[in-house]
Formats: sequence, structure tokens, C-alpha cells
Amino acid sequence: MIRYFLAKGDRAGEAVIVEGLDTVTCSNPPPTVHIATLDMKTYCSACKREGYIAPQGPRWPGTGPNGKQWALSGDINVCGCNPPPIFYAERGMRMTFTAGEIAALNGRKPGAAHLPFASSDAVHDEQFTLLDDAHRPLVNVRYRIVTDTGQIFAGITDAAGQTHRIATDAAASLKIYTKGH
Repeated sequence: MIRYFLAKGDRAGEAVIVEGLDTVTCSNPPPTVHIATLDMKTYCSACKREGYIAPQGPRWPGTGPNGKQWALSGDINVCGCNPPPIFYAERGMRMTFTAGEIAALNGRKPGAAHLPFASSDAVHDEQFTLLDDAHRPLVNVRYRIVTDTGQIFAGITDAAGQTHRIATDAAASLKIYTKGH
């Protein structure tokens, strides 16, 4: 599992992180962004409320200069929305975990994750690449991804035709919608 560090400006559906550390930045890939920690401020335009970043899933010990743990992709936005929006990001700063490490961090025996009775806090994620009939990337195309639980993620494809990475706390069926493609 890979979890990317979150930063000011990262999104969770209609929620956006509006606070970041002035002294901790990342510029891989550009532009430079201010890295975020748990409890940093957010704003959700869906419910029109201020919120904050809350932990979800495994993380290695460690804190930012403000004493708070790092905010990571897969963490949730606490606002007025139910279910809470899940943040996603991809950049050069990340934490990686093996299945055994995830089990140990979650207090389970390594190797138990495959057993039918073992609960899972793992985050499931997916990213789509949109291509035209000639297999060229569809750049700057608005899309909407809807999960089987009704959670909606919206965005615009990047220069490679890719959507943002979608993270859910359980396996989910995803449908993607675009206009005119």
C-alpha cells in the first residue's frame, strides 16, 4: 500500500485542504505545495462547512513540526457530509506498507489479513486513464466517478488523461461519467 502525503489544496470530493505547514513543502511534482498534518483546516463546498483532516488507515509514527501526525491520502474530511469525503493525492512524498506491516500497525498478526474473519482497515484505491479511440490521452476532460454507495468524486483529467486516485475503505464498484466522450 502506498499513502501519499497530503498538502494544502488537495481535495476530497468537494472538500479542500486550506491549511499547510509553512516550513514543510514538496515540489515533486511541481508546483511547490505546503504539506498538511492531521487536524488542519478544510472547507467543503458540498455542505458549506469548515472541517478538518482526520486519520483513516495505517501510518508510520512521526509528526510535523507542529507535533501532529502527517496527513495522508485515504484520510477523511470531517465536515457535515455523510459519508465523509476521502482525500487523495499523488506526489513524491509517500509512506509505503507491506501487508504484514499493515497488519502489525493495526494490531493483527502478520499473515492474518487473508483469513475470512480478519477485519480490514485497508484503503482500496483506483485511478483511471481516459483515452480516445486512437489511444491518445483525453486531456482536461471533466469527469465524475460514482461508487456503488453513492459517493461522488469529480475532477478534470491531467496531461496524461488520468483521473485523481479514488480511495474507499472497502471494495466498491465504480462508474465513471464524462460529457461528449
